[in-house]
Amino acid sequence: MTEETVRFGLLCSMFQAMARDRSAAKKRKRFRTFLDRVYTGRDYFSAVRLILPGLDRDRGTYGLKESALAVALVDALGISRDSDDALRLINWRKGGARTGANAGNFALVAADILQRRQGLASGGLTIREVNDALDKLALSEGRCCVCNSCIRYCHL
Repeated sequence: MTEETVRFGLLCSMFQAMARDRSAAKKRKRFRTFLDRVYTGRDYFSAVRLILPGLDRDRGTYGLKESALAVALVDALGISRDSDDALRLINWRKGGARTGANAGNFALVAADILQRRQGLASGGLTIREVNDALDKLALSEGRCCVCNSCIRYCHL
């Protein structure tokens, strides 16, 4: 398989399975199996770019803080800014009944909201398409607009 055919959802499924594994040895074995079975040609650079983004020298930073990403998510998903989900995203740092147990952790707040709004079927994006969207975001000046379009593209 190549970066054009490997689905991003497959990579996500591998990470979800690794999160359930308790031992480091099982996690290493699962990761090695993923690389061996999915990338038979040993050209797995495109997946590694997503797995280890901090080591990717080809792609710059996105220049988005959590607050800008929260607003972009609200806009891209078409959520009313007065809704509970929008307020949870925008006020992700604050505790209270509205923010829930994940207050202070933007990734968990966003994941909780996205899980409830996401359809059961995968969007079918390939690893190549995700990398292309992230490259476009990193190179963009108007990051919020590009971020909105990336979210819409990836979410639908």
